[in-house]
Amino acid sequence: MAEVSPTRSELLTRKAQIRLATQGAELLRSKREALVREFLKELQAFAAARRAMHQTLIKAIQCLMEALAVDGPEAIASAAFTSRRPFGLEVEPQNIWGTKVVDIKNNYAVRSAGKRGYTPFGVTGRIDEASERFEQAVALIIEIAPTDLKLRALAKDIRKTSRRVNALEQRLLPNLNEQVKFICNALDQRER
Repeated sequence: MAEVSPTRSELLTRKAQIRLATQGAELLRSKREALVREFLKELQAFAAARRAMHQTLIKAIQCLMEALAVDGPEAIASAAFTSRRPFGLEVEPQNIWGTKVVDIKNNYAVRSAGKRGYTPFGVTGRIDEASERFEQAVALIIEIAPTDLKLRALAKDIRKTSRRVNALEQRLLPNLNEQVKFICNALDQRER
């Protein structure tokens, strides 16, 4: 406590710092609770969508393996080359309690067999089914990618906010209370 001079002005300054730190900790706890609520709300939808995506990918890979075994890699590569297409994504920044997240809008849609770029007579039903299942998987991946990014950003900010709350409650406030106690004891001894 050598850095603290035991004066009344220092006592008032420390008490004001305690009030400010207490208000800051309360505000940060509120922010953390709001972020956790948002995280949990998004997490439930994300978990269901991720399970659906996982099942779709398993089926797509099974179809692809069957097509590879029967039709060969050349037929699949040819169908894949002709069915390529670009699609656009729009990224919109959002702010959730100071946490910067992005929302991604896309124009991706699963195409029918006739719109994939190859003729239905040029590929087998196995390749067509694998292509359709992979398009469904890509649609699901694009759908849940923004939620995944949002969850990662929220989790990072929740950890950061928790560290700040802990620093205020575990280190700063006890230190300030100790200083106030020291100043009060010193002032009481002077009075006596």
